[in-house]
Amino acid sequence: MVKFAVMTFMYSGWAGSEAGSHETLLEILAEAGADGVEAFCNHFFDQAALLQRYQLKMRELKLCMPVMDLLANLAEPAGLQRDAEYDKMRKGIDICESFGTEIVHLAGCRLPEKLSAGEAQRWIAEGMMNFVDDIEKRGMVLAFEDFDPSPGLICSAADCLEIIRLTGNRVKFVFDTGNFKAVNENAEDNFDRLIPHSCHFHFKDFQAAENARGYAGTHFGQGMIANQAIARKIKAAGYQGWVALESYLQGSNGPRETVAPELKTLQTYFE
Repeated sequence: MVKFAVMTFMYSGWAGSEAGSHETLLEILAEAGADGVEAFCNHFFDQAALLQRYQLKMRELKLCMPVMDLLANLAEPAGLQRDAEYDKMRKGIDICESFGTEIVHLAGCRLPEKLSAGEAQRWIAEGMMNFVDDIEKRGMVLAFEDFDPSPGLICSAADCLEIIRLTGNRVKFVFDTGNFKAVNENAEDNFDRLIPHSCHFHFKDFQAAENARGYAGTHFGQGMIANQAIARKIKAAGYQGWVALESYLQGSNGPRETVAPELKTLQTYFE
């Protein structure tokens, strides 16, 4: 059975403002029909009270945290900065465990100056391998995605498969339906190559735009990404697990206006 989570990082400003709260955000997700939440580990760093507030409210609403996004740049070579990124990993893994998370999703890897993409990919793989045993012992899975802020490093299907190869297939993949656009690839074309390694899916949508990229985020279901076709492929592959809605806020819209209709569209694709 496919289960549905909603990513929350885009609502963090709203949740911390007078217009909303973290508890209200969770209520909106539950009312919209979400089964789970996908949040950034980093938002909980040194925030024990906030972590407890989430855990209490999620128990009340019967929501779980199947996946958490951990921002750490494992492409940094040996030195003080790499040590700092390793500290983020350790903090994030502890937070994931406290929420009963299934998948630790590493994001945030960027190409450092003076390194080639191949060198940086080897540093990423080495860093992942330094944490994968600990993560697996805690009953979780380590995974990474096609990360569009780093198109020349960790976004194309070939680069993602190379990192998987460098980890001896120990690390899994989070298949993001939109991010391949950053390297002029389409998710539907990459599906067969990456589904054997995929443990989670991010669904988002883009529309054509007059900017450097040529596209921008839009309401889910109203853009150019072949999300419905990807959903059919996921069903045909017999995938049983989580998919997550990643929204792009439009105008003054917040979670009240965005989550329910977009999540319903995603759920409809799997009916």
